[in-house]
Amino acid sequence: MRKLLITFTLIILMIFIFTAAYTVNEQEYAVITQFGKPVKIIKEAGLYFKLPGFLQNINRLDKFVKNFTTQPIQLLLGDKNPVILTCYVCWQIEQPLSFFESLTTNQIAAQKLGDMVNSQLGSVLGDYTINDIINTQTEKVKLEEIENIIVENANKKAREGYGIKIASLGIRRILYPSIVAESVYARMRAEREKEAKKFRAEGKEEASKIHASTDKKVAEILSDAYKQAEITKGEGDKKAMEIYANAYSKNPDFFEYSKSLETYCEILKDKSTVILSTDSDLFKFLTQFEKNTESGDEQ
Repeated sequence: MRKLLITFTLIILMIFIFTAAYTVNEQEYAVITQFGKPVKIIKEAGLYFKLPGFLQNINRLDKFVKNFTTQPIQLLLGDKNPVILTCYVCWQIEQPLSFFESLTTNQIAAQKLGDMVNSQLGSVLGDYTINDIINTQTEKVKLEEIENIIVENANKKAREGYGIKIASLGIRRILYPSIVAESVYARMRAEREKEAKKFRAEGKEEASKIHASTDKKVAEILSDAYKQAEITKGEGDKKAMEIYANAYSKNPDFFEYSKSLETYCEILKDKSTVILSTDSDLFKFLTQFEKNTESGDEQ
């Protein structure tokens, strides 16, 4: 009987331990509820105990950052242009008790946060125009400014109402109705054409500068080359004159004869008729050449 009592006691004790002991890891919070009412919040990892069985239950909440994409919503900008926006939201639980009492699950939290973000979009975008959303000049795009305002406003409400912190938020996609898209594309084309004309004008101006500089350098090179050629030619002529003078001084008759032969080669071509004076040196050499030829034939 005593052994049976001890065994029964051990079984009850084991059941108590298995149903009362629990662990919490680093990536979660634990909310202990008793008959549906929160009685204990555990934020640190470790081994803990609770009342056994159905008396107390463990509700685990994730600590890590979660994300979702909001439903597309069409809104009017300050210039009355409609846009369709989709945002991404990254969030995490900051106050587990507030979260559990107001939302309970991640699905409900994502729905509430999505509605909150879309509401903030509607109120913030009224202060901006289409040029602030899309622009070929990146410094004029104010999407980051819009995102920061929405995060600041939504974070305040999310923390106070749901115990949630929005870690980051961004506009994921922007769509335009067809009427707006056409005007946006037309404006972008006009801006690009204006930019292209500016680049072409700058290019032509730079090309003109390059051509002018090149022409100047070419003129300078040609001038230097002509100058050098004239100097070289002058030196050559001088040298030739020296050679001629030297040859003439050594044998004037032979030099005169050689020069006459060169002249004959230039003026006496095939079927050429030459009229010379009897006093001409050329005539003298020709008649002398003819006499020498006749004497040679007689011999």
